Amino acid sequence: MRILKSYEGSTIVACIIAFLIALLIAFFTAKQVKSTSTVEFCNSCHEMNPFYKTWASGKHGVDSMGAVRARCVDCHLPHDSLANYLKVKTQAGLHDMKAHAMKKKTAWLEIWKNRGPYVHEAYESGCKECHKKLVAPGIPSKAFTAHKAYLVGQTKRTCIDCHHEVGHGDLVTEFREIAAKEKEKGKD
Repeated sequence: MRILKSYEGSTIVACIIAFLIALLIAFFTAKQVKSTSTVEFCNSCHEMNPFYKTWASGKHGVDSMGAVRARCVDCHLPHDSLANYLKVKTQAGLHDMKAHAMKKKTAWLEIWKNRGPYVHEAYESGCKECHKKLVAPGIPSKAFTAHKAYLVGQTKRTCIDCHHEVGHGDLVTEFREIAAKEKEKGKD
């Protein structure tokens, strides 16, 4: 009987310790997710400077007066479920860390030339998260008409298909200017 009571006590202590460890891990994870979700964190690697520059001057960037300011994670991570959000955030983070550590240079102009200039890695669920009411009261009839086919599922077009410069303005031109500067630097 004494052994059984001792076993029950140690099980309770083990459960409490496991719960506290799980709580600590959850707190640390939440803190890391929050700290790595800022625009400043995303721009902390030099590879992201062109993206930051074009975002800052875009419709959802810091330079836009009166517009909604979107963070990188608002558009570039899915918002369909917390599990998918965390999975994609982890995968993207590991990919970016590896590319940065290996000093991998991405040929963005080549990628966009083959896919079209306005294909960005943005999630439709990100647009829908902020723009829930596309037919809100007082919306101009032109906007209602433009979104009607989308809302009733009569089109395969996405938000980005029509609003391609919302997130980063003219990103292709930015990369063309960078390429031209690098080419000039190579001639020196």
